[in-house]
Amino acid sequence: MAILRLHDNGQIKESYFKEGLSLLKILHDQNVTISAPCGGNGSCGKCKVKLRNIGLVSSCTYYPNSNIEVVLPNQRESQILTHQYLHSLHLKPEQNLLTKVTDMSIGLGIDIGTTSVVFYWVNLITGELIKSIGVSNPQTKYGADVISRIYYCNNEENISTLQKAILNAINQQIDKFVTQENRSINDIVKVSISANTTMLHLLTGVNPSSIALVPFKAVFTDEKQLTVDELDIKANANAPICLLPSLSAYIGADIIAGLASLNPPEAIKKYLFIDIGTNGEMAIVTNNKIFCCAAAAGPAFEGANIHCGMGAFDGAIAVFNDDGYKTISDDKPIGICGSGLLDAVAYMLKKGIIGADGELNENFMVATKQASGNNEEVVITPQDVREVQLAKSAIFTGIKILMQEAGLDCHDLDAVYLAGGFGNYMNPKSAVTIGLLPEEIENKIITVGNTSGTGAMLHVLSDQFMTHAKTIIHKAELVELANHPEFEMEFAMNTYF
Repeated sequence: MAILRLHDNGQIKESYFKEGLSLLKILHDQNVTISAPCGGNGSCGKCKVKLRNIGLVSSCTYYPNSNIEVVLPNQRESQILTHQYLHSLHLKPEQNLLTKVTDMSIGLGIDIGTTSVVFYWVNLITGELIKSIGVSNPQTKYGADVISRIYYCNNEENISTLQKAILNAINQQIDKFVTQENRSINDIVKVSISANTTMLHLLTGVNPSSIALVPFKAVFTDEKQLTVDELDIKANANAPICLLPSLSAYIGADIIAGLASLNPPEAIKKYLFIDIGTNGEMAIVTNNKIFCCAAAAGPAFEGANIHCGMGAFDGAIAVFNDDGYKTISDDKPIGICGSGLLDAVAYMLKKGIIGADGELNENFMVATKQASGNNEEVVITPQDVREVQLAKSAIFTGIKILMQEAGLDCHDLDAVYLAGGFGNYMNPKSAVTIGLLPEEIENKIITVGNTSGTGAMLHVLSDQFMTHAKTIIHKAELVELANHPEFEMEFAMNTYF
């Protein structure tokens, strides 16, 4: 056994570790969160840590065989979207639970995203939102996107690791809430959870491998109602734990809940709903049908696979234009997040630094070494531009084929609802400039916040919400992009800016 000496926010901790393990595994075993977007396979370079007397090493490929000292960077706050669309569906609280509802009764709605987890605490008498809070999904240290986490589950033992990680995160927030609000665990009499299909499998300890294998089928998509003992979530012993239903392996409960939570004005008859994330889920809603698809955009807009990419944390460049850059919390820049990346690529296009083919001859400087917060340049590389091309083409092609299947064009749409964190913070003009979104829809865009979380909260208030969700599923028609005869040609053409 060797000694790990850990320098963390001014504190020094010592522990033993077994030789033969990667440093990433050693740190994870010590509950130290180190980002590993590629799942620890050595391809992303994001898991670097500083070793005393050695310098920076990639923790997933470094196997220490003697005592080591690791210096961790100070923790940074992440900016997680919790707000909701003002014109969401309105449902009155119901009181048909096994536990008698009193003035102290609380419902908890949870949205488990791939990168973040958001909690909504609701008064079940008044329907009032007591508190909302977002935290990072601890599973990100095992992989940035659903595919890398599914591959991580090739080892059966790792399924339990991922399940424990998310359950611990949920229970930690429950403990914090009851302590801060002077409440009891017994006050929590209903829990509703919305998430994408993979996250729901991992939450319940179900192997999600079939989701990534042809024909891409989920083990379950129906709603589930579990007990606190079955899922080990801290709540009243009689509290139902409700998992909202999904449509398919890649159209999850987060999208169904999002669609069901919207309450568009009468004038809006046909609209596009889109969550521009790793999976690029989208739907076109008409009077009689809902056409759905998932465009595998990859994690570029989440900061993964980008040389200086990062999530929406303090110090991330979130805006870039003629006036320079702006970071989250106005900290010195240490990287660039999705919205900043979008702006920077749009800027390069407008200035002629790159052309329609995306060719970039040398790294584009976003922030100098002297101006940065970590003494490293923030740059965009030629490979970064390529990652953006692939991501934006997936989304644009998905929209185009979905419109075709619905028999519509952009002029027929009354509105375009953008859900999720990236959709909320990105500049629509930049999205149109690079060809992520069609130019014709720019003036129809409405950001709707965390609709998945809104759906979970609405279901906490009333079981009527499940009726709305099932209506969405009944009207939904899944469009498989990979099987569409025009997909490959369209995708290749749309990689051009």
